[in-house]
Amino acid sequence: MIRWGWLVDDMMKRNLVLAMFALVLLDPAAAHAAEDRVSIGTDSITWVVDGYSVIASYENDRQPKLRYHAEVFGIRVPDAYLDDYEPNTGEGWQRSIDWAAMLTVDHHPFERLPGLHWGAGFNVQQSTLSREGMTPTTTFETFEPIVRLGYQWFPFGEGLFISPYAAVGIPLHLSEP
Repeated sequence: MIRWGWLVDDMMKRNLVLAMFALVLLDPAAAHAAEDRVSIGTDSITWVVDGYSVIASYENDRQPKLRYHAEVFGIRVPDAYLDDYEPNTGEGWQRSIDWAAMLTVDHHPFERLPGLHWGAGFNVQQSTLSREGMTPTTTFETFEPIVRLGYQWFPFGEGLFISPYAAVGIPLHLSEP
């Protein structure tokens, strides 16, 4: 099994995000092409749960209400979320999504609220599961079709955005934990 943790350590996460933002800032022509627009952003919610997110977004004038996204992210799943499942309550379970790659298409239906969107897509992710006081950890992979609802905000005009969203998915295990 391939372990990708070295690729997304804390220093790499920060450098990757800074490099992506720098690309857009240093080359504004990329975000202002005649019909095609590319922008870079992040899901701000991931940073709150000790994670990271980098999103590349593509849109064009031929499909003005659709935006296509590719995202790389990782999070530490909050303990409270794991404890919500009654058999896990107080058991010390911990889960981190070490890395995930996601592709989505978002529909922006309202002209007056151009950032509001709903979408669908899928992600592939590698997670690590552990239990407090126990030595072994388990790594497993999942494929997850999702639907999502969120808001894409461009605080500096075009090019860079923040896009918090909520997603509901159905995890299909590619390997068993």
